[in-house]
Parts: sequence; structure tokens; C-alpha cells
Amino acid sequence: MYGQFARAEELGQPRDGAITLADIATALDAAVREVVPPRSGSPTPIRSVSLAETTDLTSPFPSSPPADLVLPVGATSTDVTAWLRGLPTRPAAELPVALMVKEDIAAADLRFAATAAGLALIVVDKMARWDLLLASIHRRLDRAHSHDGEPPGSGANAAFTDLAELASVIADGAGGMVTIERPDSSMLAYSPSDGTADGLRERAILGRVAPEDSMVLLGAWGVVKQIQNTRKVVAVPAHDELGMRPRLVTGIHSPSGQFIGSIWVQEGANGFSPDAETVVRGGASAAARVLTRELEAPSASELMLQRVFGERGGIDAGTASAFLGLPTLDDAALLGIALPGSAAAPSAGERGATGGAGVASIAKMLRLHVGAFAPQARFVLLGDRAYVLLPNLPAGDRLAEWAEMLVAKFDASGARSPAAPATPMRIAIVSPVAGFEQISEARAEADRVLDAIDGSSTRVTSLTQSRTSVLLREAFTLLGAHADLFDPRIATLRAYDDRHGAELVASLRGYVDTGFNAREAARLLGVHPNTLRYRLQRAQELTGFDLGRPEDRLLVSLQLELAARANPGVSPG
Repeated sequence: MYGQFARAEELGQPRDGAITLADIATALDAAVREVVPPRSGSPTPIRSVSLAETTDLTSPFPSSPPADLVLPVGATSTDVTAWLRGLPTRPAAELPVALMVKEDIAAADLRFAATAAGLALIVVDKMARWDLLLASIHRRLDRAHSHDGEPPGSGANAAFTDLAELASVIADGAGGMVTIERPDSSMLAYSPSDGTADGLRERAILGRVAPEDSMVLLGAWGVVKQIQNTRKVVAVPAHDELGMRPRLVTGIHSPSGQFIGSIWVQEGANGFSPDAETVVRGGASAAARVLTRELEAPSASELMLQRVFGERGGIDAGTASAFLGLPTLDDAALLGIALPGSAAAPSAGERGATGGAGVASIAKMLRLHVGAFAPQARFVLLGDRAYVLLPNLPAGDRLAEWAEMLVAKFDASGARSPAAPATPMRIAIVSPVAGFEQISEARAEADRVLDAIDGSSTRVTSLTQSRTSVLLREAFTLLGAHADLFDPRIATLRAYDDRHGAELVASLRGYVDTGFNAREAARLLGVHPNTLRYRLQRAQELTGFDLGRPEDRLLVSLQLELAARANPGVSPG
């Protein structure tokens, strides 16, 4: 119930500030259907919020300190009602002060139980997304905390750092209701509504996709093209059939001219102000400064995915399930994908960092192909590798076949590029992944496989298929970390070759690689078998190896491979 993302206190960020039910209703705007105050009618301060799963509601003990506001995720009306009726038996310190439920479970029994327990009740639209609701409430709490206890005059700074605050300021100045959106039209921030919000705005706030007919209309009017390519403020007229009120819209552009978002202002109850266009234009400039500071920082959803895949400390299964909208994984698989790029492999630290522009561009195209194959897939880019969680795969999903087609597609794309990548795409498949707790382990397994097949001809594989390569690589990595395990006799042979051009090391390596078959090794080396036998005898005289003994053969094999891996650019001869 109180996972790592549930309460800021658990992350070492205590919140002293409090918000009211009215603050929450304002923050959630069109998502709120009803607010029922507590029976006492007294103000209800909210200082913390958490998600609760069904198992948390039915457990006799909370898994960590309770929150003031509880959001039950995936719970039925019966479960929530039973939990409410059991609250009087709990210590006062564990009792919440408010409950938020979706309208489809807000039955009469639940409402009565909430009132009897002395809780305020917030009912939200059944289509509202819990992750967006929780994020909006946390932003309000953060703002209350940052302003709590400040002396008069403190923090006097005209710079915007919060897009929600900026949206409210633009709305006040322009006489309308503001949404600030990403280039893909997903919501970044919005101002409070005044009761005249139309359907487009409500859908955007709830996190739903804008109606296709309205987007077609805006495209036909040239609105999208104008805001992408100019800094003009475009007036969009009303459309009665679509229930769309007039709007002012402008693009947000970075200093270099890149389109990084947009501002939409729906006309308010009293119409636009006389200087609305000026306010909107200035708002776009302020938003650009905020967004350009955030372009290199991962989004909240990206951070959540990074945690799910084992970065930044991980996360508990219940919170991950709620944020990602995946109640179950069922038959899931994980893909680790080494993206096409330079031949130099990154260090472990670099792998956790944000990839370069070239890698990011490839990853965006890869994300499209993944989404087409599995719409529920969750995708994250970490360094030069992408990781994909594929939940709820149908029987006979032909995942390996699709992965082979994918690397072929990117091979063809690279071949058409004037700067073809030095390393091709490689994919490691981990299946099954039974639960969220296994995702970080599955990622580690994928990394083991990708490291093992680096530089080989293998393109799509799994640990089961490549276990020999994986274990050998890891064994040689362990051996290579100990200088005292390098046999100096191999260095003696190499020094002799350097002085005399004798090719003893190459001959020995060819003999080992052919399973100690002198005739086959001589054929591959292009020498007479007697010449090879002479070289092998000379190598034994110089080193003391006895190639007739199994243990010496094993040691020579290990040492030659260890030397080759320690000096990958050095010819064996």
C-alpha cells in the first residue's frame, strides 16, 4: 500500500505543508465528479497520499505508516466498504482522513461507510488514470511544502519553475482555461476550469485521447502545422457540432527553433481579455525556458520505468502495477536490445546514463515497431540498450521470429544509411517473467546474454540457447581480474615469436581450436603437417607444456583464450 513512490516521506522528503479538499478538486479539475466533506464538517488537511491495493485493504496491518488520503486501485466496492467498516478498530494514528474512489464503485453502502468512519469522500471519473491523479496531488503537496513556513517576502522570484503555476497565470491574464501539452498532445499541465470547459478539455485532463474528428478538423484548418512551424498565436473558432469553444493556441519552441510543446487556451465564461494574445505569446516564452531545462531530465513516467527495470533503487510490485496500468503480467517476456552503434562498448556506468542523440533516434523508431507488435509493451532506454516488457503475450506469439525480423529490418535501414553502424542490433529474450519482482532480474539476465554475444554472429538468442557463451565469458572475466592467473609461459612464446617470426602462438592456437587435430590445424594454417608438428614441439621445449597430458591441454586452451581476451587487438601470431 505504501510503496516507494507512495509517500515522499519514505524517500527522505518529509512534507510539512498541507492541502485542502478544495485544493485537490482544483488540481484534478474535470476528473472530479463529487466531493463529500467529512461528517464533522471541519476542514480536512491532507499532508500525504498513497495508493492501496485490494490486499492492503484486507490486511489486518498496514505495510508502513498510513497516509491522510487513500486511493484504492483495482478494489471493488465491497472490499473498500469492508475496509471502511473496520477502520474504527485501528489506532487513531493509522486512520486516513479522506478517501478517493472512482464513480463506478461509489455505491450507497460505500458512501454510508465513509461517512460513518468520519472520512471525506472524493469521487472521480471512472475513466481517470490513477497515475495522473496521484501525480497531480503530489505536485500540489510539493508546492504546499515548498511554501510552508516561508516568511513574508521570501522566494520573491519572477521565474517560473512549475508549469501548473504558469498555466494558471496565463489563464488569469488571457481570460480562459489553459492546457500545456507535449508535441504528441499529451498533457503537461493545466489551469483550473471555470465551469465552461468543453469536451476536448475534459478528455485531455482525464488522460484520454482527443476525439479523432476534432483532430482531423484542426489539421484541415492548418492549426497544427502553424504552431509547429511558427511562433504565431492562432485563433481557433468554435465548432458547434463538435461542442468545441473558441481557442487561442501557440507553439512552444526551444531557442534553436525546435517544437517542444504547445499552449491551448479555451475561451472562459467572460471571453478572452483584450491582450490575450500577448499573454499567450509571453507564456510560450516562459514555458520554453522551463521545458528546455527539463529536456535532458527523464519524465516521471520514465523514472518509474527505470525503477521497474532495476535502476534508481527499484520499486515495489503494487505501485508498479498501478502506475503502469498492468494489473497482471500473465505470460510476459522481457527483451534486452543492444542498439546499432559504435563498436566500443560502454562501461557499466555509461549503460545507466542517457544514450546519445544517435541512439535516441534509433530507439524512437524501435519503439514504434515494438508498439505495433505489442500495444501494451513498456519500453525504456538505458545507455546504448533498450529494454522492453511484453505483458500478456498470446499463445503462439512467435516472439523469436518477430525479433529476427526486427534485426533484419534495422540491418536494412543501416545498410541504406551513409554511415552504417559498426555494431548491429542484437536481442536477448528472457521468458517467462512471472511478476514485477522479476523484471530487474530478467534485465540482468538479458545483459548477461548481450555481453556474451557481443562481437559474435548471434543476433537473437536467450540464456538457454547461449548458456555456454555466457558462462565462458563470465568465467574468463573472473580469471582476467587476477593477474597471478596469467601463465607467463604464453608471454614467453609471444616474445620468441616477436624475435624470430616463428608463429608458435598461432600454431598452438590452431591446434587447440581444431580439437588437437594436427592435420586439420595444418590445413587451416596453410603449412605442412610436419611443419606444424615441429612448431608444437618447439613450443613445448620453450615452455615445458606437455600437450600429451589432458591437464596441460586444458591449461593451454584456457591461457590462450585468456590472453586473446586481454589483448583483443593483438594477432594470435
